[in-house]
Amino acid sequence: MRSSSPPVPDPRAPLQALARRIRALRERRGLTQEDFASRCGISVSFASLLERGERGPSYETLVQAALALGVPLAELFRGEEDEAAGTHRLVDFARERSLSRAEVDQLLEVARVLFGAGARAAPGPAAPEPPRCRVEACGRVVLARGLCGAHYHRERRAVKATRPPSLP
Repeated sequence: MRSSSPPVPDPRAPLQALARRIRALRERRGLTQEDFASRCGISVSFASLLERGERGPSYETLVQAALALGVPLAELFRGEEDEAAGTHRLVDFARERSLSRAEVDQLLEVARVLFGAGARAAPGPAAPEPPRCRVEACGRVVLARGLCGAHYHRERRAVKATRPPSLP
């Protein structure tokens, strides 16, 4: 009697899906790999490896990628089947026009009336803005000590380089 076990899923599949998603979002925003890499604080070669699914990003790199692409971190992991709904077109519309939260809420109210969903209660307070890097003109979200991931690690490497070598 032969046992038939279910096929084993490819362990690289989630990384490949993430890679395709990052590339699609980058291209949709009209960014070159160089622009994307610069915004993320990574090398162009690493950005290329990331988009091909040949390297797994750290959490810090994922956060920087989401910020560079102007999307919430969870958006990087959204399944490709969600793309069919066309929600990305609504998000792009709001971003292209730099709609405020209040304007997005107004747009949603119009859509609810237009499509028969009725009005809802007024929105609650907006989420607080995350702290930004203290390095002038950086603007990335803080990782630690008032610095974004790239500046934090740069500072750590600089401090490490100035320390005298330890004795054996």
